Amino acid sequence: MIKGLYSAFTALQAAWRYQDVLSNNIANANTPGFKREIASQESFADVLLSRQTPIPAPLSVTIQQVIGQIGTGTFIADFATDFQEGNFKPTGNELNMATSVGFFAIESGGGTRFYTRDGSFVRNSSGNLVNSEGYYVLDPSGGRINLPADKVEVSQSGVITSEDGAVHGTVGTFDFKPADLTRAGQAFFTSTTPGVVVSGGIRQGLLEESNTELLAEMTTMMAVQRTFQANQTILARLDENLNEAAGSLGRF
Repeated sequence: MIKGLYSAFTALQAAWRYQDVLSNNIANANTPGFKREIASQESFADVLLSRQTPIPAPLSVTIQQVIGQIGTGTFIADFATDFQEGNFKPTGNELNMATSVGFFAIESGGGTRFYTRDGSFVRNSSGNLVNSEGYYVLDPSGGRINLPADKVEVSQSGVITSEDGAVHGTVGTFDFKPADLTRAGQAFFTSTTPGVVVSGGIRQGLLEESNTELLAEMTTMMAVQRTFQANQTILARLDENLNEAAGSLGRF
């Protein structure tokens, strides 16, 4: 019975934490460049002893583990970012960009570098290419990009040219191993490695949408909530049985 209490408790804990992940994914369904998080679940034995490869957490597998695990319970072993590409949406804005390879590099005023797939760029008052938060967009060598006042064209390799053919810099894109990136905001990542400069994937006038599939996330959320409620009921029933057992023992 104690084992059952522990199993129900760990399932409750897993479902609670998973709801947080799903809520964040749903909240950022309209955030350009957002990459959803997925939960990886393992049994206690796997976590403690073997650290086997996590099983990604789309609905059917995850929920089956939460409510079907027999033993000492189910644990959220880790959270991972799903780097699958989102859809590209035309915006008609010449400074909106999407990339099918790597990440854009941006730098805060304090010098902190971030990497993102959100290409919502604009000119600031000084003519620098910045993102919606005012962070500077960087070229392949880490320099800032200054634009002319007139219309520009951006090639697939990131080269920016004005109507007279003058070149005004190159938008840098950098590729990483997924393990080298750490989430640092809704659509931002940081890395301790410099990344590999890549080119050829930039699309002007487009934005990459969030890779959150809203219907799937909401369906998963409802299933996780049912799992949570079911284990609450189990936990309450086991607690009642323990109280009854303790009372019966006290009479002997």
